[in-house]
Amino acid sequence: MKSKLIWANYSVKDAKRTAEFYKQLGFTQNGSLQNNPELASFFFADNKFVIHFFEKGTGIDKFFPTGSKTDEIIFTLSAETKEEVQEFEAKVRKAGGKIFEKLRRDESGYYGFAFADPDGHKFNVLLMDNM
Repeated sequence: MKSKLIWANYSVKDAKRTAEFYKQLGFTQNGSLQNNPELASFFFADNKFVIHFFEKGTGIDKFFPTGSKTDEIIFTLSAETKEEVQEFEAKVRKAGGKIFEKLRRDESGYYGFAFADPDGHKFNVLLMDNM
C-alpha cells in the first residue's frame, strides 16, 4: 500500500469547546468540515497536517476512549523565535490549556514548553535554535 495522506483522530468531550480552544490558538479550521457540530477539524503547520477531534459517541472515536487515558501521542509544534514560543504559551494559558512543562530551555538546548488541551491531548512547542 502507498498511502497518499496521513492525519490524526482524537476523541473529545465537547467538539464545540475544542473548536473554540484551537481557534483561540490561531489554528485554521478544516473548511469542508467546520459546520459539523460533532467534529472539530484543524490544520497544523505549513504542510496542513490535519487533526480531527470527534465528539465522544460519534465517528471513529468508537475505537478509543476519551481523554489522555489512552496510548497518547505528543505532537510537537516548531517555532521560529523565542518570542513566538512565549506568545504561543500566553495564548494557550488564555484559551484554558494546561501547561504541564514550564517554558524553559531543556537539557538538549531546546526552548519551549508543553501543554494539554481541555481533553488532555498533549502538545510540545519547541524552538530548535541550537542546531
